[in-house]
Amino acid sequence: MKKSIIALASIALIGFSANAQRPVDTNPFSLEGGLSLGNTTFSAPELRLRYFATDDIAGRLGLSLMNTSETFNYYGAGTDGLPSADSLGTLNERNSMTWISIGGSYHFSQLDRLSPYAFLDVMIGMGSYNEEWDNFDGFDYAAGVGASLNTSTSGFGVRFGGGFDYYFAENVFIGAEVGFMFLTESDKGGEFTASSGSTTTTIKLHPQGSYNMFANNATAQVRLGWRF
Repeated sequence: MKKSIIALASIALIGFSANAQRPVDTNPFSLEGGLSLGNTTFSAPELRLRYFATDDIAGRLGLSLMNTSETFNYYGAGTDGLPSADSLGTLNERNSMTWISIGGSYHFSQLDRLSPYAFLDVMIGMGSYNEEWDNFDGFDYAAGVGASLNTSTSGFGVRFGGGFDYYFAENVFIGAEVGFMFLTESDKGGEFTASSGSTTTTIKLHPQGSYNMFANNATAQVRLGWRF
């Protein structure tokens, strides 16, 4: 990711020798998409809307969505003692998280095509985790056993740092952001319901705690946007 940011910065420097391609000042909005890189993996892409109240100050509203789904198969033994496709149990897992960010940025004097800035965002997150068991007891295949697990998560974060917009065409830009992030996610508990034959049992799940993170480079991001 650092190599990508360096490459983008190099492109911006080359732009100083070309004809100026400044954004049109009467276009106060910009819409952009960004792909972030954490410590080891890419995170969900973010969509962001900016409103330039002045040439130097812009408000920011961002939306990031993450949804994953996995299915695991568990086979019972056939008459020969080997796993059989006729005895199939499944575990379906679904995990989702939505982050909404609101903040602002201060844009320093624009140098031809390059517009550097500093930013500060507050983030609010909402998520859920779900499991569905079918012919599965939590460990292995179990005929007639089923269950569902549903929990929710809330999140709060603050991020700040710097970035730049490089206008390679009129009102169209690429850019990057690097900064720091404080993030906390809290488990809100949920419900677990299990059934076997005609018997159904429901258990309330209490909150299991929280996760906190403070890291540099947590918002490293490559962006592509349009000012309109």
